[in-house]
Amino acid sequence: MSEASSASVARAAAFQKAFQNLQLQPLVADQDWKNFGVSYNDRCLAELEQLVEDSTEPDNQFIFAGHRGCGKSTVLAEFAKMMSDRYFTVFFSIADLIESYSINHINILFTMAVQLMAKAESEKIAISPSKIKAFRNWFKTRTHIEEASVSGEAEVGFDLFGLLKTKLKTDAKMREEIKTEFTKDLRDLIDTINNIATEIQLASGRKILAVIDDLDKLELTQIDEIFYRNLKALLEPNFTVIYTIPIATIRDTRLKSHLETETSTSIYVMPVLKLFAKHDSHRADGQPVPEKFKTLLQILHRRVAPDLLAEGVAEKIVLYSGGVNRELIRIAKECCRLMRVELRVRQRRGKDISQTQIDQSILQEALDSLRNEMSITLGKTDREILEQIYCNYQPDDPKAEAFLEMLHGVYVIEYRNKESWYDVHPLLIDQLRIEQRIG
Repeated sequence: MSEASSASVARAAAFQKAFQNLQLQPLVADQDWKNFGVSYNDRCLAELEQLVEDSTEPDNQFIFAGHRGCGKSTVLAEFAKMMSDRYFTVFFSIADLIESYSINHINILFTMAVQLMAKAESEKIAISPSKIKAFRNWFKTRTHIEEASVSGEAEVGFDLFGLLKTKLKTDAKMREEIKTEFTKDLRDLIDTINNIATEIQLASGRKILAVIDDLDKLELTQIDEIFYRNLKALLEPNFTVIYTIPIATIRDTRLKSHLETETSTSIYVMPVLKLFAKHDSHRADGQPVPEKFKTLLQILHRRVAPDLLAEGVAEKIVLYSGGVNRELIRIAKECCRLMRVELRVRQRRGKDISQTQIDQSILQEALDSLRNEMSITLGKTDREILEQIYCNYQPDDPKAEAFLEMLHGVYVIEYRNKESWYDVHPLLIDQLRIEQRIG
């Protein structure tokens, strides 16, 4: 292979690697953090630690809110690891275990019980064999897992809780049976969770900390059903639990008041990285906040090698992200996808690609594509609300369902400092300009 050909192959491989790096999954695994992590949430971690350390048994359930894609999962995973020397920590995504449309308060609690037992077995926590047997029998009885389903495997060493995790995800009949069973006798489920936690705490010498992620990805109607109608059940575990909720939830006065009254604590809100001061964001000469801008550039460059980006492209990607990690990654990923298509076209035409970079034209094509995806769903009322927010940094009615849905979907972004204010997603600011709704 010639030197030029080798260089072209290497360039194509570099873009493929960058595309793979831009998967939207949070940095939960240690290796992912090592590869892509950028530390910038020290204050958030410290505040969470303080909340947990100061909690007492009657008031040890916390609600954690934030925008989709703002980095909540990465922070919570880091927090769980940070606390694991003092606490028996269980961190899991409910969406990884149960289809989103099926999630309810009962299977949240049941899944918590499964995760506690699975972690206790994996860490070989020295719970008495008789207690372990009793707990395993309880799970098998309540889920109708018969001995025959073990296919002759010995009870010792059989991964019952691994099987339960799989069946929770794939077996709709079992999920319905669990719901029916514990709708009739919720106390049985709650008592078992607390008994499991007590045995783990006694055997390990550590308090329990459970972090349940990705509840914020549910539809707002589900959030109301779970956290308004059935909140009391979620507060029954006698150990510390952190539940995630969508940012839009805290604009629902009824639900917010209910959550804070029942938990006796304020909702903890993880802020988005505020790229601009409030009145600088729409000015032609407005300058981004240097520290936040640098952080987002670091996040991008951990995943995409700087030499794959032409001058000014990385900076523009950061500005169009609105300070939301997911949007930064989403824009960069679309750039890489389009660039890889362009590489194939150039190779078919016999052109050298060894020095090819994502340039302004590729970036603009990516921005246009993503903007069209977002704008196609907007109705007349949505556009009017976006125009209000652009002009006033607030909607006329912050309780309007259309506004809350756009906040939930990151069409609108909330920023916090001394006051809360809102801005339109930068891609949709472009759309409003195209439609001549703003100057």
